[in-house]
Amino acid sequence: MGLFRDTIGFELENGLRGYCFQRRSVSVEIQLHVASGSIHEGRFLGCGISHFLEHMAFQGCKNFPGHMVADTVNQLGGDINAYTTYDRTCYRVQLPVRSWQKGVEILSAMVRFPELPEERFVKEREVILRECERTRDNPGSRLHENFMRNMFLQHPLRHPVIGYKEMISGVTKDMVREYHDERYSPERCIIVAAGNICPDELQNAVQEFLGDWKRKNLNGLSLVQEDFPGIARNSEFIFPDPLCRVMSGVRMPQFGSPELPALELLFSILGAGDGSILNRKLIYDQQLGVDIRSFSYSLGGCAVGGIAGKCEEAKLKKFQTALMDELDSAHCGNFTLEQIKREKIQQYADRLRELRDPVNIAGEIAGGVFYAGSPEAGDAYLSALENVEMKDLQRAADTYLAPERWVHITQKNRPAKKSVTVKKSSGGIYKSKSSSGASTLHVPDNNLPLCNFFMVLPGGAVVEPHSRHGITRLVAASLSSGSRGISENRILKKLDEYGVDLEISGGANSMIVEFSAPRKKMDSAVALMADILHEPLFESRIWEREKIRLLNSLYERNSNPVKAAFDRASSLLFKDHPYRNSGQGNIADIQNLTPESGRNFYSRMLNVQRIVWGFGGNCNEKDVLRWNKYLDDALIFYEKGLNIPEFSGFATGVEKNILELPREQTAVVKMLPGFSCAGNQELTDAFDILGQAENGLASTLFKSVREDNALSYSVGMHYSAGFHPGYIAFYAMTADGAGEKVLKLLEKEIIRLGEQGLSQEEFEAAVNSAVFDAERIFDTPDTLLRNAAMDAYYGYDPEQLILRKEKLSAMTLEKFNAVIKPFFNVDRGAEVLVLPQKK
Repeated sequence: MGLFRDTIGFELENGLRGYCFQRRSVSVEIQLHVASGSIHEGRFLGCGISHFLEHMAFQGCKNFPGHMVADTVNQLGGDINAYTTYDRTCYRVQLPVRSWQKGVEILSAMVRFPELPEERFVKEREVILRECERTRDNPGSRLHENFMRNMFLQHPLRHPVIGYKEMISGVTKDMVREYHDERYSPERCIIVAAGNICPDELQNAVQEFLGDWKRKNLNGLSLVQEDFPGIARNSEFIFPDPLCRVMSGVRMPQFGSPELPALELLFSILGAGDGSILNRKLIYDQQLGVDIRSFSYSLGGCAVGGIAGKCEEAKLKKFQTALMDELDSAHCGNFTLEQIKREKIQQYADRLRELRDPVNIAGEIAGGVFYAGSPEAGDAYLSALENVEMKDLQRAADTYLAPERWVHITQKNRPAKKSVTVKKSSGGIYKSKSSSGASTLHVPDNNLPLCNFFMVLPGGAVVEPHSRHGITRLVAASLSSGSRGISENRILKKLDEYGVDLEISGGANSMIVEFSAPRKKMDSAVALMADILHEPLFESRIWEREKIRLLNSLYERNSNPVKAAFDRASSLLFKDHPYRNSGQGNIADIQNLTPESGRNFYSRMLNVQRIVWGFGGNCNEKDVLRWNKYLDDALIFYEKGLNIPEFSGFATGVEKNILELPREQTAVVKMLPGFSCAGNQELTDAFDILGQAENGLASTLFKSVREDNALSYSVGMHYSAGFHPGYIAFYAMTADGAGEKVLKLLEKEIIRLGEQGLSQEEFEAAVNSAVFDAERIFDTPDTLLRNAAMDAYYGYDPEQLILRKEKLSAMTLEKFNAVIKPFFNVDRGAEVLVLPQKK
């Protein structure tokens, strides 16, 4: 595709390399990658030193002591974060174009001059221990950890990036300093910028802050070289989760190998997307699995690929047998030219979607340099993928999918002791009406040959009939499973053939249908969507299959501490109002839903007065008119539609509840009555600003709970608003026994907001961040289309998005505090603690 061929590179005298990718944008993404990750920790292996150092870089560095890194970026309205992988550590910041130089200065100071303050070290170690506990509470993370430990028996890849809890507890400041001195050198660093930035200016800034950094300790760390498995490895472990999980994978050659594109294409054909072989056979046809996906990624000088899936305990053996049969068939090279063609289109479309995000652009450039020595490696890889032929696929399958090469991990559950109830951005948003009268939006953008469709239909918990809570989600899950004249298998094949990424979802106030497709396939994609939306069959077998999947997702949700806490708090706060189900549905109701009820409910969603649809990306007015006609001709509109009931009010007083789950950590949620977003732009703006102030590394809440008391890795505020008043929630994950202490800190913050509101400094930083978010949506047409369509659905003029930056900037602290304070001076709400289950 040649997207990265114009990337400009440079190298400083000290060996540090830099790359600049110019694109039109209001933001600049800057990433500083250090070629040092968990596999490079040597004598500190298992302590998570790389990850520990990443954390400490935010606790003070030269010219930015204490919390000034987060505070400075927050004041500029930007976003800063970091992550550690097996083979590198990335520090990244996204800022408005006007402030990008400050981003280079901050990242340079963090990487080069971390201060490692003693007073913060012990507290940050406690935070990392909480993060480690959260990882161990996550069934997907535990599955991957066991997979890597069995795939690699000696290589440091077998150890988790975060390290082991008992070894993290022994990490000292001297150890982290020693690791930094040994591994952080300019020769191991790459800085990448993506955005509206001049390459010469980037080089000058990098030279200013990093040019005098001296090389040090260039000795490479000798890693254990490990042969491919010579015999299949099987391992099982127990994790208390409603669903069982399996992961089967193989070692693959490293990035740059001519065999790798064929292998990754092979795994995509097997399990990438609903139209893949495994999804069609194991989920849609045989109804054995709940979810199944392929994976493949490069790491530390090699690559791994495979299949991960979830199923009910009763179906585990059949699921495993069916999966092994398909893997054996794949080993024999049983693929068709049609499958290869469809998957190539899907890979191309996925690539276009990813490259709308400057974070992905910068990350791909850095990955290309690390793994292949060139920022254009991604383009070369995509070209190699396009040239894969049937013989290449069959040869790769024969070599790498041999039975003796596989590693198979099974995660079995155990019953809980107690059940839980519980751009070229045009900046333009063009409005029109289709011939049927449906509100239509058009958000053009010609940066990439990719188009988007977004549709909002009335639905969700707020309009679901009594005893049918969850029907929107079940309709959404079953909608693409066949309609008059087109079967489910045919739909799945066509989605792949057209490179369509389709998502249909139901929530508390609506049902959303959205997809993207390459420009050259958009006509076919819209025509297919018209077929899908026209009289869906909701065939009994498929309806029951999707019902089981939905129920399993709810059982799984009920075992997640934070989600279970939110759901219980919603049920307490909203009493008998439909929002008590938080858009997820009610298990007892879902069990009784029938296909006939689905057909009746769906037909009433099609009310032309309330539907909003729109098209974005590489399309013009004629395209929109043509696509409008496809939909107008296909849909059968219903005049009466679904009625929004009167709001029944919140619970009186403060409802309190305690749940127990078989998990190590405690979840805390404090939920307050909220507001309706329908026609209430001032409230929405104020709470968007508040959300920026209450979330992130620089927030008072974060500093209180995490920094000052080291009680939580995850803490924040979330609000939800719909046609009726929603909720305002403060939440945290903490250690066993610390729940009441965290709850008091959350209450302290609520009292502060109700009595004082935000300070001038907090407010200005939050406004800058909210303004930056309002600007950034114009960088990605799919985000802009989504926001515009949802605004239109709730009764706003979608064109107000263009003016939102000015409106947010015009908000004063006095007005802001006057708007938010009443919501924090109430004696109603819900408090929920989810505690580790007593043994």
